[in-house]
Amino acid sequence: MKRRVIIIALLLSLTAILGGCNKSKSVLNNTKYTSSSVKTTAKVSTNENNSITQTKSSTVLTMTELLNKLQGEWYNLNDGKSIKENGVQRSIMIEKEGNDYKLIDTFPDTALSYKVSSIRYLENNNSYLIITHNGDDKKNIGFTFNISDDFKSINITSDYDKNVKYVKATDETKQYVQMLQLVGTYKDGQDKEFVFTDGGIAAWPNKTFKFSVSFIEKLFPNSSPWKAVYNYIIVNDNNGKETMRYLYEIIGNKLTIYKTTLDKENNYIKGALVVTLTKSNGITDLIQKAIDIVGKKYNAVVDYKVESGDMIYKSDIGEISFDCSGPDKTNKYKVSIFKESTSGSDIFKEFNVDVISGSVEEIK
Repeated sequence: MKRRVIIIALLLSLTAILGGCNKSKSVLNNTKYTSSSVKTTAKVSTNENNSITQTKSSTVLTMTELLNKLQGEWYNLNDGKSIKENGVQRSIMIEKEGNDYKLIDTFPDTALSYKVSSIRYLENNNSYLIITHNGDDKKNIGFTFNISDDFKSINITSDYDKNVKYVKATDETKQYVQMLQLVGTYKDGQDKEFVFTDGGIAAWPNKTFKFSVSFIEKLFPNSSPWKAVYNYIIVNDNNGKETMRYLYEIIGNKLTIYKTTLDKENNYIKGALVVTLTKSNGITDLIQKAIDIVGKKYNAVVDYKVESGDMIYKSDIGEISFDCSGPDKTNKYKVSIFKESTSGSDIFKEFNVDVISGSVEEIK
C-alpha cells in the first residue's frame, strides 16, 4: 500500500511538471505572436503623443514628426518656360509658428495660408492627408501628400492640384532656378550682345569667362519679418576658383548687373552699376520694344514686379503699367497705359506703335 501511494505521488509530480512546461510553451508562443507586425486601419494624428504604428515596412509618423520633416518650401518646377520667364510661380510652404503649423499655398498673384489641424495616414507608404482650415471661414481643406522615400519630392492633390509633383527647395534647387532664369541672350542700349549659356560660359562684348551662380538669403527680423535674396554671378578661373563676383537683379526681361562691395557683416551687397540689359526673345522683344517706345514719352522706368508678374513703372504721371497686343495686319502693336491707384487701375491712354520706324499714334 505504501509503495502504491509513492507511485501515485510520483505520477502527480510528473503531471505537474509537464503541465508547467506546456504553460511555458504557451507563453512563449503568445509573446512571439504579439511582437509581430499587425496591419492597422488609418489613424488621425493630432499631436506628438499618438502611437507609432507599423504597416508593411513603413513607420507611420505623428503629426509633429511629419510636419517637422516637411518644414520649408517646395517648388512646382513642371513649367520650365514659365519659370525661365517669371521664376517659380507655384510653391507650397510648411512653417512652424509657436506650437502650430501653417501650410502656405503660393500662386502667381496671391498666397493662401492655412492652419494644419490634423493628419491622416492613408495606408500607402508615405501617403498622408493633411487637414487644414482657413482662418476666415474655418472651412476644412485637405491636401494629399504622396511623399518620396527620401523626402525630396511630393506629389500633391488638393482643390488646386491633381497629383502635381513638388520638389524640396534646397540650395541646389534654387541654383537650378537661378540658372534657368539667367541663361539667354541679352542686349544693352547700344545693341551689343551679352550671352549666358547653360554650360556656364558667358560671352560679353569685351570678354568671355566661365561662371556659376550663387545666392544669399538674409532674414530681417522685425515686426514684419522679410527675407532679402542676393543673387550673384560668380566669375571662375579654369580651375573653378572664384576670381570676382557680380550682383544681379532680374525684373521681367530686364537684367541689371552690379559690382559688389562688402557690408559690415562681410556680405556682398550692391555696388556700382555695370550694365542694364534686355533679354532677346523673338516676339517678346518686339512687344517690350513697343512698350519702351510709349514709356519713353512719360519717362517710365521699371520700379517693381507685382505677384501676378506685371511690371509697375514710375513715370511723370505716377505709377503706371502697360498692356501690349499685336502685331495687327499692318504690323503695328497696340499699347495701353494703366494708371495705378489704391482702388485698382484704369486705362489712361492707348497707342498704335510701329516698332520698326518708332512712330507712335494715339488712339482716340
